[in-house]
Amino acid sequence: MSDPVFDHPQVAALIDLALVEDVGAGDRTSLATVPAGASARGRLLAKQRLVVCGVPLLGRVLARLGEASVAIHDAEGTVVEPGRVVATVDAEARVLLAGERLALNLLQHLSGIATLTRRCVDAVQGTPLVVRDTRKTLPGMRRLAKYAVRTGGAQNHRLALDDAILVKDNHLTLSGRGLADTVRLARAAYPALPLEVECRTLDELRAALDAAPDLILLDNMPVATIREAVALAGGRVPLEVSGGVRPEDLPAVAATGVAYVAMGAITHSAPAADLSLKLEPRP
Repeated sequence: MSDPVFDHPQVAALIDLALVEDVGAGDRTSLATVPAGASARGRLLAKQRLVVCGVPLLGRVLARLGEASVAIHDAEGTVVEPGRVVATVDAEARVLLAGERLALNLLQHLSGIATLTRRCVDAVQGTPLVVRDTRKTLPGMRRLAKYAVRTGGAQNHRLALDDAILVKDNHLTLSGRGLADTVRLARAAYPALPLEVECRTLDELRAALDAAPDLILLDNMPVATIREAVALAGGRVPLEVSGGVRPEDLPAVAATGVAYVAMGAITHSAPAADLSLKLEPRP
């Protein structure tokens, strides 16, 4: 069973917009050279070791263009090796030719996110550290990108600005209030939402601990300072690390004892996974 995210209205709108952008008034090359009604088969081929993600979108894309039958051979989240045929699709040749680039763009991006995320999760396996994402996603792609993070084995931070409170330096600057007052006002306005406070220094951490949020974000702190922060917090409030954390840094971050690490890189800098759609005629 595919994840409900694939049938979300935002995802449907994204596909429609992308097809308008890519196909325009019609695939002129295929219309001029490929006979109408000709049948074809496509094989979705992994060309590197990757985490499978987003394959149900293949059928969603092609369905906008015509009838297509898709057989998915590997479940979402499966690690496959180069040469593996992940899915097979049968459709009119013109339909496959018109939809292949958009489908591959989506699948390569999502599988790339899931693959990098899995690498990060594996780097802290056996430790309590939880890997999470951020809001640093391509506009319009957030639901799918965060789905890919879950597929890779990590957790999601807030989806949008309306489902959690995160007090940052800019909020304090523009509100003109102190941290304790800001936290009090936020809790009063939205008591059901989780509340996190961002800190850049140990002095800011001390103030945040006094304000008693649900979570404290340590922003761009070196590992030595993170260790000091953990000792200072003493378990009173869970700590999250963010800012410039690379996959190779994760074991050292885990060793500090923080609860979470938020990584924008797993969505904004994941290399596209190498997938291809090999087409052949069918009688």
